[in-house]
Amino acid sequence: MSRTPSLHQLECFLALTAEGSYASAAKLLNKSHTAVFATIRNLEDTVGVALLDRGGYRVTLTPAGVSFREEAVRVVRAHAGLASHALQLRSGAEAELRIVLGDLCPLADTLAILGDFFRVETNTRPVLHNDVLSAPWAKLLQGEVDLAIHHIDQPRPEMESRHLFDVRVIPVAAPALLPFQPHPKVQPGDLRPLRQCILRDGARDWQSLSYHVLDGAPIVSVGDQATKREILLQGLAWGHMPEHLVQADLEGGLLVSLCGEHLRGATLPHYALRLRETKHGPVAQRLWQRLSTIGTSEKNVFNPNGQQP
Repeated sequence: MSRTPSLHQLECFLALTAEGSYASAAKLLNKSHTAVFATIRNLEDTVGVALLDRGGYRVTLTPAGVSFREEAVRVVRAHAGLASHALQLRSGAEAELRIVLGDLCPLADTLAILGDFFRVETNTRPVLHNDVLSAPWAKLLQGEVDLAIHHIDQPRPEMESRHLFDVRVIPVAAPALLPFQPHPKVQPGDLRPLRQCILRDGARDWQSLSYHVLDGAPIVSVGDQATKREILLQGLAWGHMPEHLVQADLEGGLLVSLCGEHLRGATLPHYALRLRETKHGPVAQRLWQRLSTIGTSEKNVFNPNGQQP
């Protein structure tokens, strides 16, 4: 006889421990009292220890039964998950969706939209990346992700896009860094002696991009926006930041805007991006439709200020 309990035995055992009596377990399982009793006896014979204490009015677990129940729950749940996954594969649905978010995305609002979607699509696991500069495009074009949310540096016929939101990028600095009072006519030359903080491109084997880099200025490079913001707050450099990330710093006077006649910043439209000639599964298609709806009728959802920049 095999010493491995069957799934049927485990299900009967868990029903009995949950209901507390053979009659209730039999009703729950739609089986006879005799069938449940025999299944539990066979389970104990298979395991080789007593799992139930039958000395009282209600069925209770022995110490071995308590330990066994924990493992039985895990095994039954794992089997149910495997069955669900097999059904998903038969239906053609994806086991996971790989999504990369660009570094300028309003993260909380973007994740809120994805969270709403994946709370419904519970059988597909989201795999999220966060990358800077050209890395989101590189990951998408090289097939490492299924979807990107990022701005576009140039038209790319291999990418299909849906506009989602705009991000305003502005030059900022800590007041202590500046040897002058901020004013609307600050020239690039006024900033050239000061250290500028820029992002390192996250893509490998890709033409490195740079934005708003002032020729001739000393630079410090970092790998993400959070570190860049902290560099600016400490007065170690000035640089361009997405406005939504520094709005509170500007309002609190920790940073000042250098925008003016000669330093205008930029507004970067952001898109949902996917490869045009790739076969997309049903869950990816539903997510694309959801994002397409947001880009038209719910455009301001992603803007933390509730208005277009």
